[in-house]
Amino acid sequence: MAFNGIRDLESEKQLWSGHCRVSRAWLGVNVTTDKVLHFDLILMDAKGNDIWVHIPPVLQEHFKRLLKEQQVYTIKNFELHTTQLKYRPIANTYIMSFSWKTTVEHVPDVPSIPAFKFKFLKASEMASKLNDVVVLSDVVGQVVQHSDAIKTTNLARKTIRKELQLKLIEGDVVKVIIWGRVVADFDKLIKPGDDEQVILVVTAVSVKPFLGELCFNSSGSTVLYPNLDIPEVKAFTTRNVQPQQPVFVELPPPPFISNITLSELLELQLDPDNEIRL
Repeated sequence: MAFNGIRDLESEKQLWSGHCRVSRAWLGVNVTTDKVLHFDLILMDAKGNDIWVHIPPVLQEHFKRLLKEQQVYTIKNFELHTTQLKYRPIANTYIMSFSWKTTVEHVPDVPSIPAFKFKFLKASEMASKLNDVVVLSDVVGQVVQHSDAIKTTNLARKTIRKELQLKLIEGDVVKVIIWGRVVADFDKLIKPGDDEQVILVVTAVSVKPFLGELCFNSSGSTVLYPNLDIPEVKAFTTRNVQPQQPVFVELPPPPFISNITLSELLELQLDPDNEIRL
C-alpha cells in the first residue's frame, strides 16, 4: 500500500511503501565506547517531512551497499514504532526499523524531494537548550580554529576529543566539542595548514557546559558536512563574510594527577568535566 508522505505513517501499520530520499546516513555509535549500535538514516519525502531509521548491525553491510546518501528509493516492508529515546537527531516521535523483509529499490531522482533539512541554533539560543538532549540541534559556521585531538579519560568515557571554533553568520564565535569517531571524520575534511575557507554544518549536537563555557557537543548521530549547497552556507558569501583560514592550535595536555587520595578522587568523580591523564 502506498503512502502520500511520512506524516501518513501510523505505528500500527507496518506494510506501507513509498519513495524517499536518504538525506543523511551514518553509523550510530555509543559515544563512550565508539561501539557501532546501528546504521542510521534520515529519510525525507516530497513534503519535507523526515523520519529516523535504525538498521541493526547484522543488516548494516547489506543496506550500506544498497542505500547511498542523497539517492531516492522505494522502500517496502519496514516496521514503525513510537520512541521515547533521547538524543534524537530530528523531532519525529516515530522511528523506522528495517529487517530482512525490507526491500529497497533505487529510482530516478525526484527533484521535489528536498536534499537536506536542518534545525540550526544561534548563539543567543544556546542557553534555552542547555542540557536538553531529547531532540538535538544543528549548527553551521565558518571554521576559524581547531585543536589537535586530546585523549580524555574520566568517569563517563575514555575517548578522544577535538575543540572547534565556529564563527556563525551573526558574527558570534562558538565552541564545538567533537568526540570519538567524529574527530576522525573531521580530520578527513580539514588538516593543519589547509587554507580553504570551510563553512561546516555539524548535525545532532547538544548544548552543555564545558570548563565553565556553554558549548555545542557532538553525539552518536553527528554528521559533518563542509560547504554544502544550501542557503545557510551561501549566506556566508552573499553577506561578504571575510574568508578566514582555519587555524590549528595545540591544546595543553590535561594535568597529570598522582598520589591522589580517595576523598580527592570522589570529588573528581562528581565533576564530569574533570579529566585524568593516565
